[in-house]
Amino acid sequence: MLITLAYRVRRQHLDSLLGTITAYPLTEEFEAVWEGLPKREGQRRPRYSALAMGLVAATGRPVKLFGEYDLAEEEQCTGSRMLLLTSDGAFDDRLRVAVRAWEGHVRAGKGTAVLAGLLPTPEQARSFADFVKYRAGQVPAMPGWVFRTAEWQVMRKLAAQPLRVDGRAPVALSMGTDGSLLAWDPDDLIVNRAGTAFSMHRVTARLTTRAGVEDPVLCFDAHLSRISLQGNWAKNVWIDRGEEGAPILRLPIRRRPDKETGEWRSYLDPAIAKILEACQLSPLDIPDELPNVPGAIRPQMASARFHALGSGPGPRFMLRLHEHIVRTLPSLVPLPYEVDKRIRLARRVTSYAADGLPPAAVGPSGYQQVTLACVYGTPQGRERMLAELAELTGRSVKPVAGGPATPVNARLDVIARYCPGLLAHDTVNRASFLDSLELPLGENRLVAAWLETEYHPDAPGPELDAKPHLRRLLGHLGIPTQFLATEPTILPPKVTRNSPETKKHAARAALRDLLRAAGVLDSRLLEAVAAGGRPSSGLTRKCLLVGIHARRQQTGADGTPLVLTMVALYVDPDSLVNCQMLMYSDRRLAWVRGGQGVADFHAGAIGTTRFGRTGKKAELTRDVLEARLDDLLALQPKGTPMVVFVDTQETRTIWPGLQNAQLGAGPLPGDTLRDKGADVAIVRLNTDISEIGRPVTRREKANMPRDPGKPAAPDRKVYQLADGDRRCWLFAGRSASIKAKGGDRGALSTRWTLPAGLTSQLAVPWHSYTGKEIVVVSPGSWAPEQLASLTASLCEQALSWDDRTQMPVPLHIATVVDEDHPDYRVSAEEES
Repeated sequence: MLITLAYRVRRQHLDSLLGTITAYPLTEEFEAVWEGLPKREGQRRPRYSALAMGLVAATGRPVKLFGEYDLAEEEQCTGSRMLLLTSDGAFDDRLRVAVRAWEGHVRAGKGTAVLAGLLPTPEQARSFADFVKYRAGQVPAMPGWVFRTAEWQVMRKLAAQPLRVDGRAPVALSMGTDGSLLAWDPDDLIVNRAGTAFSMHRVTARLTTRAGVEDPVLCFDAHLSRISLQGNWAKNVWIDRGEEGAPILRLPIRRRPDKETGEWRSYLDPAIAKILEACQLSPLDIPDELPNVPGAIRPQMASARFHALGSGPGPRFMLRLHEHIVRTLPSLVPLPYEVDKRIRLARRVTSYAADGLPPAAVGPSGYQQVTLACVYGTPQGRERMLAELAELTGRSVKPVAGGPATPVNARLDVIARYCPGLLAHDTVNRASFLDSLELPLGENRLVAAWLETEYHPDAPGPELDAKPHLRRLLGHLGIPTQFLATEPTILPPKVTRNSPETKKHAARAALRDLLRAAGVLDSRLLEAVAAGGRPSSGLTRKCLLVGIHARRQQTGADGTPLVLTMVALYVDPDSLVNCQMLMYSDRRLAWVRGGQGVADFHAGAIGTTRFGRTGKKAELTRDVLEARLDDLLALQPKGTPMVVFVDTQETRTIWPGLQNAQLGAGPLPGDTLRDKGADVAIVRLNTDISEIGRPVTRREKANMPRDPGKPAAPDRKVYQLADGDRRCWLFAGRSASIKAKGGDRGALSTRWTLPAGLTSQLAVPWHSYTGKEIVVVSPGSWAPEQLASLTASLCEQALSWDDRTQMPVPLHIATVVDEDHPDYRVSAEEES
């Protein structure tokens, strides 16, 4: 059995576990005043968190504010339109004073503060259990506020006992106002050897549901939160006000230069100062200079920033956390996952074929001929490109710079072009260099460009990066691109040059990514999904595999565009040459060959505000995607079955039928096709560990570690949820880092118990076990276990690297194409 950090909350224990909460049901009158408050530019209404954070500072307790969307139907029927929740009713007077002070700050002296007078007498013992509706054969129905506040009560109980960790002093856990638990004691900080970098263990919980399980589910996780000593690159800050038993405050922090001195300073929201003053509380100021050892004020560094300590607490800590949970909260029942013996995965192939890339591999591109253009600016770049091409093809490939193409096989050739001016970061007009490349473009020929670029991760980046411009420029010519990084000639002091192995790996990954973008696929994919010795789980018929990717692009200007990418693979398990990769092109409003679709997407603007994930925009998005699926199926032989893969997080508000609460009962992708008699299956993927529960260990008789305190890593198997309607699987695994030599240090020790001679290992990431949930929403003509096997196989055998991918191939490609866009996650300020 596979053990995860997901636990069933049986209904008879729900009330004792979750208890009660203090609630202020807010009426239409309160909502009307709220809607009329002054707003920041681009906002439709004031953000609920703006008031909530001020109330957190004033009361020192968790506080959240919810709108009508997160209320139960019975609440709305009694006139409630908003809801203010807090964990403690003893601060009622202070809360009202704080609301009045916050509104006065927002109004900036214009108008009268009236919100506090509209606060009702609180319900000081509102039971969570009263708002959980159990439904036979379905997940329980709960309003949004229950999901987002239930952990307050759970974590208070979990913190009642210290955490036992491998014989060291027990670790006291302090609750934060965000509902997380912190290893706050100074002796429990993780410190690097130089004593200059600090991190803190943090435990989180989330109430959720699980497909087919009729009770609520609690999922826990743990993190290593990095502390920014002076607030650099911090978005939030923890503050201990020294009140016995009070939670640790977690508040947003701002970092900006002082107007008079120009020195960078950290600030809390100005509203917080007004609120504390009104409540006659001592101010919460962030000193200009914080101590060099974390104390009562600890800014939390954004996770993407470099830090001298590695991320993650490691698998061993996760097992200690599981033991603490079942010991402290014995009413929680771990969800049982059993190995599905019907599913057998094909051996993953990572090496190139010994006899090189066959002509049939070009077939899925849809082009008669594919040309790989190696565009370089240094001799080293050319050598690395040609060396990797030689490994791919099984023979020496030496095209002459500026000369004709060198054949690799009957349908694939290579050209070399020396053009440093095109590639340089400081080039102003790159378009003027394009004609000198003399690329062999044509209707039935695809050119895919492999471009050298100067880059080192620890060196300062260029003011104007050439990569986005080149990707967009060549995209207009129908040319997909990929880049090969070459280190700058001069590196800053103490920056280490990449090893030959690192450079080799980068070249291998870049070439494979280029082939993926061009739609050139080798036989590994077919071997992974073909039946072979797995008659119950292999692919035995021609089919269409579709990935639908959606993401909101947070540009900060003119609304929030929705990015949509759709990739399809027509798979003939008996013939690689008959397979085809397609992508929907917004530029041409049609399905096109994969390489053309990738180039079109990168040439255009990213996303559109016309589409959305809620309301009328979600309806429009559904209609448009349905029409695209209809067009796609019309291009295939009659009767071709279609399997659609979607990301749970990104698409479940577009298609409510993907949600656990109404799984299969609401709108789904392909509804119109099914109404016409088409064979359409839907598979939902979820990689959000906070929702599905992190794998911790196995409980088996064989192949177990000798150390009973060491977690057993998940096998290379697919695990089925034993409860419910048995259409939910967990594909657990380990990252490439944890499988590398010495990478399992976090399974042998915790960061607190690491042997003295290995303290250098604190600087590297400690990955824990991970996994993805596979839910067969609609099986079509397939057996559910066949779709689970197909999905796992399409993750296990990646197209462009040597390990497993988060998503199955078509959905993975749709996601990566978005991530490669020149404007991916670029804000309006960065563009201007």
